[in-house]
Amino acid sequence: MSQARARQAIEIKLIAWAAARPIRVANFEEGFEAEPGETYLRAYLLPGSTTCNYLGGEAYEYTGVYQISIVCPAGQALATAETLVDELSGVFRVDTSLSRNGFEGLITEPVEQGPTITESATYAVPSSFTYRGIADQ
Repeated sequence: MSQARARQAIEIKLIAWAAARPIRVANFEEGFEAEPGETYLRAYLLPGSTTCNYLGGEAYEYTGVYQISIVCPAGQALATAETLVDELSGVFRVDTSLSRNGFEGLITEPVEQGPTITESATYAVPSSFTYRGIADQ
């Protein structure tokens, strides 16, 4: 399951960046409850198709999209989230290497900001990028 290794390679970079800010990243493996007025991140791996372009099936190619949503309290300036998108663009630049336990890949498209999603108490600004990598089987 090299999609899992791709996710881990990306999350290592994301968590290191977030810890230096500090900003928390909601994690599916742990309970998470936002503090009042807190800005935090929610991250998702959206796997693409797995292909094999090699005779004998020695290696598989994995692609996908990684989305990082910046969740802000309602009423906070949109510039806060936009600044974080700019910072993420620096962390996850095109051609950034992704490596984890036999998975070797790259970020193939730049971070792109999506439409703002509003709710009653928060709003989210999604940002995403694509990756591609190969892993021996």
